[in-house]
Order: sequence, then structure tokens, then C-alpha cells
Amino acid sequence: MGRRWTDKDVLKLRLLAQRHPAPRIAELMDRTVGGVVFKAHQLKLSLRTDRDLGRTPAGDPGPAGFDWPR
Repeated sequence: MGRRWTDKDVLKLRLLAQRHPAPRIAELMDRTVGGVVFKAHQLKLSLRTDRDLGRTPAGDPGPAGFDWPR
């Protein structure tokens, strides 16, 4: 089992969730991605994705998994 979430941790998660995807939040808070996602779910927080932020994750093959020649 991981560290308990303090009120300060929850506040930081709420602030970061507005700007960053779960992997980045996990990195900034020194927690696992699963722990961040689970806590956000408990708090009914929406988490950003790379696509929400206008980024394409490295190695993303494109829509439906197809990497069409351009």
C-alpha cells in the first residue's frame, strides 16, 4: 500500500488536474499513475489527457491504430 493522501496532497492534485495529464501529475507528486487516477476518480476529478492538451503521445500510431503515409 502507498502513502496516505493528505489534505495538502488532495489540494495539489486538484490544481494539477486542471493543467496536466495523469503521468505528469504522478511524476510531480512522486506517486504512481494508478494512485493518481484512483484518487482522482474518488474525488470525481476529470484528468487531462495529452490529446486534451493538443499533444500526441510519442509512438501514437494515429486514429484507430493506423499509421497512414502522409
